[in-house]
Amino acid sequence: MDKNLLTDVVAQMPQEFDSHEFIKKFIAMHEREYVDVLYEQREVNGIFRAVHAEIGRALAEDAERLNICKVTRDLSENVKGYDSENQRWKKC
Repeated sequence: MDKNLLTDVVAQMPQEFDSHEFIKKFIAMHEREYVDVLYEQREVNGIFRAVHAEIGRALAEDAERLNICKVTRDLSENVKGYDSENQRWKKC
């Protein structure tokens, strides 16, 4: 995952957001790159879950550089349209 893309998306996020909101914004801003990452995982069962977990890990691993902090775990609508648990973030 290109860390510069994460930086671009975080800059466009509100003060507080969750991983699902981040992923939706990532898709809107970097659709081609998102499709490339999906394609790389094409042999995995649960492609979307695997890619979204990768994005979540990238946020967590790079949180300090991105100037974001974990808040809580929460339920919200994912890109497939159903609620699932994910991480809430805030800009620090």
